[in-house]
Amino acid sequence: MLLFQAEADRLLQLPKEFDPSHDNIEFRRSAFRERYDLFEISGRERFLLDLERSQIRTATLKFQTRARTLFVLARLDINGTAHRNPQSAPHRAGQRLVGTHIHLYREAFGDRVAFLPQDVPQFASVSPGDESDGWLRF
Repeated sequence: MLLFQAEADRLLQLPKEFDPSHDNIEFRRSAFRERYDLFEISGRERFLLDLERSQIRTATLKFQTRARTLFVLARLDINGTAHRNPQSAPHRAGQRLVGTHIHLYREAFGDRVAFLPQDVPQFASVSPGDESDGWLRF
């Protein structure tokens, strides 16, 4: 199944709301993995928000937004392990990114292309340590 870039961009920009059954999101200091349902305001599109804290590296935190269950539109890896972009990637080709980085869906690459926070307009004005606030703009 293929998701064209224009559709991925459209889905990522749609305003989203939490399912009313979620009263709040809890960020525990210990390892956890949670999934929350998100809906586009009109209710036509459904999304999943995955939150995860590593069991080994508890300073690591992952936020991930998925569309149509399987397409990762965006993932924020706070203090994540190093990532090397594919040699043919459309952004920072072949470069190794260390520390906090953002994966954005790219047609033909899926979520394998990573960006530094300052390379993504929604994060350009976010101070280090406040990346989760920037994530809310997605």
